[in-house]
Amino acid sequence: MCPEASAPLKNVVLIVEDDPWTRVVMTALLAGEGYAVVETGKGEDGLNLAATHRPQVVLLDLALPTMSGLDVLHALKQAPTTAAIPVVVVSAYGSLMKDTDTRHVAAVVRKPFDYDDLLGAIEGALDRASAASLAEIVPARSS
Repeated sequence: MCPEASAPLKNVVLIVEDDPWTRVVMTALLAGEGYAVVETGKGEDGLNLAATHRPQVVLLDLALPTMSGLDVLHALKQAPTTAAIPVVVVSAYGSLMKDTDTRHVAAVVRKPFDYDDLLGAIEGALDRASAASLAEIVPARSS
């Protein structure tokens, strides 16, 4: 499923996952929760889709074919247009991430994942991103 790129949609989740079956399952589960889903099996395509669709959250596998998930994470966080998008790592290898990498992710969900854990990580990432955006719009008053 790939919505048109004319304008950013509300509640868009980008899935970057090389396993087709996992993408199908994630897409079906998230669509059932009311999310619009954009998905790809390649890191390079994930970077392009993130810049084009400006999703509210990215679900990122670490073990991707031609570009590693960590390389995708670093590229997302270095690009001004995608740096603020929360990334949830969904991987069997999430525990192998360095501390410097985990600071750039909203959550790590280990595969095989529990649906409630995945949904909770997405909702938590969205809540924190929303609170951060609100804090930028409405600066704290000094007493």
